[in-house]
Amino acid sequence: MNKPLLFESIRLSGGNFELIPYHEARMKSAQKFFFGFSDDSFSLTDFLNKSDFPKEGLFKCRLVYDSTTANPEYVPYVKRKINSLKTVQSNTIDYQFKSVDRLQINDLYSNKGNCDDILIVRNGLITDTSYCNIVFRKGSDWVTPENPLLAGVRRASLLHSGIIQTRRIELKTLDEFDSFKLINAMIPWEESALIPVENIH
Repeated sequence: MNKPLLFESIRLSGGNFELIPYHEARMKSAQKFFFGFSDDSFSLTDFLNKSDFPKEGLFKCRLVYDSTTANPEYVPYVKRKINSLKTVQSNTIDYQFKSVDRLQINDLYSNKGNCDDILIVRNGLITDTSYCNIVFRKGSDWVTPENPLLAGVRRASLLHSGIIQTRRIELKTLDEFDSFKLINAMIPWEESALIPVENIH
């Protein structure tokens, strides 16, 4: 099995790292899967607090790691504006863990046409966009695909809090929903734009 470089994108807002327990759990799960060990004594909070991180403003902390963690990189964060999605098909794509190697996703992204991003369909089921989990609204309910490409940390937090639920979502059933939101570690629920489902092409 190839042992890839992995990474986490962590939201740093006003000197506060967000969703750390979810990031740490995913890191340990990935290390155990690829490298055969999980350091239960590792504290992501302690590790990041020892770094020279910005105390003001909004930043993306990009932490690349393999069998050991690496020095974090802090980049000012500017949210991408996404208003339309192009559905693309791939029954073989696999992005279970957050890997630096995004070749499969990038190849699909090249087919977005005039849309802002892609919505990846695997075996007839909705998964994710190129960099976000997707959540659909039906009445007062919010549902997200039960089998995403990547189980994101924001998604995990929203599921834990009961704000969203999982469901098997087929491409042919999209007209059951009226709108959707895109979420990831850098995009909080309340800051995610509400987009009409008609904007999926």
